[in-house]
Amino acid sequence: MLIFSVHLAVAADAKPPILIGLTAGFGLKNSRTAQAIEKGVSLAIHEINASGGVLDGRPLKLITRDDRGLPARGQDVVTELADNPDVLAVFTGRFSPVTIAVAPIANARKILLLAPWSAADSITKHAYPNYVFRVSLTDSWALHAMLEHAQQRGFKKIVLFIPNTAWGRSCEQALLQAQKRDYQFKHIAIKYNLGEIDFRHRIKVASDFAADAIFMVSNEAEGAPIVQQIAELPAASRMPLVAHWGVLGGDFPKLAGDALHAVDFTLITTFSFENNRRDKAQQVAAGVKRLFDQDAKTMHAQPGFAHAYDLTHMLALAIREAGSAERTSVRAALEQLESYRGLTRDYHRPFSKSDHEGLDQQQVFIARYDRFGKVRKMSEH
Repeated sequence: MLIFSVHLAVAADAKPPILIGLTAGFGLKNSRTAQAIEKGVSLAIHEINASGGVLDGRPLKLITRDDRGLPARGQDVVTELADNPDVLAVFTGRFSPVTIAVAPIANARKILLLAPWSAADSITKHAYPNYVFRVSLTDSWALHAMLEHAQQRGFKKIVLFIPNTAWGRSCEQALLQAQKRDYQFKHIAIKYNLGEIDFRHRIKVASDFAADAIFMVSNEAEGAPIVQQIAELPAASRMPLVAHWGVLGGDFPKLAGDALHAVDFTLITTFSFENNRRDKAQQVAAGVKRLFDQDAKTMHAQPGFAHAYDLTHMLALAIREAGSAERTSVRAALEQLESYRGLTRDYHRPFSKSDHEGLDQQQVFIARYDRFGKVRKMSEH
């Protein structure tokens, strides 16, 4: 976790902070998403507090908890934070099963739940009043972009590698819905368990199916051996890999090694600092350098950083609009926000009573890793 604190100068009339929680897998080996989300929230808080805070000078303050990516631990954390009346909102981490598990608790206890990464479609689908808001992609948008890319390349037979989790099931359902609606192709789905490292048999099944490509739904721990074992095949037998963005959550280029550039590997994402010419991106990158002494282009899990940064600023706007830090009032104000010039996009009425998704399909793009491990849009290669 970060080793600095975000605060206002201590004054005699200092006002109590409004607390924002973050439950994420800080202790997971090789995962960097929790840290990126923490940095996104922290930089936004630093900017908000430096400009005077909210509600006549009240600062925002972040408190973090390590749920290790486990739904049961996430439920304990959200229950604990919801019982603290000074906590207005809780951010979640990368894992859809955790966010799915804690969402009913957030709604029952009327605490804002903000999702800057988890992609399962169902996360924001709750009855009104709904306290769950997301700035991230969804599995439906991800699979649509992957299928659009496959169609452009003439792929007709696809094998879907999915984890045996809620995330995997969400992606399979998204693929099936897209197949019914928009695309003509043949596919099979092959499941694996988290922590597996030998995918050779599954790769052979894909080869026997004569797949044109493998759609890889994985995080970096399983994605790296898949890439390495594809690279073991003769060059002519290496099926292209089109990946969901889970691999962005850690140092995937390092884990995959030279094999990453021995295979045809593309992935989907919503944000990268690399060659990002928007003024907002340049401004935020300068803030990353000042606050964390880091080049923003070298940051892992950049979409999580960007989404969390935007969500925090929109939360502050909602507090100001509500004129209160009362959870129900801020939830209603989020649904009525007019606009915010964000890092990921310029937002215009990002949320409504019936739609708590801050992004849309247009933010999803196809990218590749360059030889330095940086994520670039396909058009930049």
